[in-house]
Amino acid sequence: MSYPMKLVPATVEAVWGGTRLMNDKWNKRGVGANIAESWELACHEKGESIIVNGEFSSRRLSGVLEENPDFLGSRGKEFSFFPILVKLIDSKSNLSIQVHPDDEYALREEGEYGKTEMWYIVDAKKGSGVYCGFKEPISKEQLAQALADGKITDYLNFIEVQKGDCLFIPAGTVHAICGGILLCEVQQNSSVTYRLYDYDRVDDKGNKRQLHIDKALDVTDTSKVVKANENSVRVDGNTVTLASCKYFTASEITCEEEYTFEVDGDSFVSLTVVDGSGAIMADGNCISLDLGDTVFLPAGLGKVSIYGNLKAISARV
Repeated sequence: MSYPMKLVPATVEAVWGGTRLMNDKWNKRGVGANIAESWELACHEKGESIIVNGEFSSRRLSGVLEENPDFLGSRGKEFSFFPILVKLIDSKSNLSIQVHPDDEYALREEGEYGKTEMWYIVDAKKGSGVYCGFKEPISKEQLAQALADGKITDYLNFIEVQKGDCLFIPAGTVHAICGGILLCEVQQNSSVTYRLYDYDRVDDKGNKRQLHIDKALDVTDTSKVVKANENSVRVDGNTVTLASCKYFTASEITCEEEYTFEVDGDSFVSLTVVDGSGAIMADGNCISLDLGDTVFLPAGLGKVSIYGNLKAISARV
């Protein structure tokens, strides 16, 4: 049976994580002192989404998709793995300076696919921002020396962000989310990360986190400069395409009272509510949509209607 499936996320604690996702507004439930990441749409060995309504209630999404591959759509079935991972990320302090490899390198070195991603800024404290790419092209030798001297941030492009901004981050782009930001990330379904610098932080046992300098230098695009919102295109009054690549298309959907769209047979669609609340109806099934909720809409579901006043980030292949 095909219907809108509400998901419960897996959550991740980290030294840089905040507590916003744990409050009554977002209502996420973690097991540690913070929720750094809430894996909203996840079919990964390190985190799984659980369906909480309808025929498949209490089951892992990955298991349901194994039994019902048509839910993926024709494009989704082209991948040998579930292609998309959607997260909410709350950064109380800066994340490490990091980079992700492309598929070829990651498969060769890690046995996993690479990682291209998109960030949508849900909320940001005044003056907060992200590191993304370099101020100007540099050489690998300059990068290696900057890392040795602890001065890599002198070369990075700092972009001050505000609510509603987005950035597309292809594999090979050095980046870091800085403190004070809540964002929605749509990415390849991969966890391969190479850290270049972590501000010399230590855990509660006095240990620094592992760095991956050699591999990071291998995969970094030292010519890359990225600007906020450079990939966004307003499609109509309700939909903005934020980023599109061979792995995913991410969009911002705005509903003011009612918005109707079609889920065709090409791909499933996920919706993550980042502002407001409402409800969603498809094929006679109606479920509530509260702030932070994520729903999985199987490919071929057909006409879907959203009611209320809300913004959601959609992801599809």
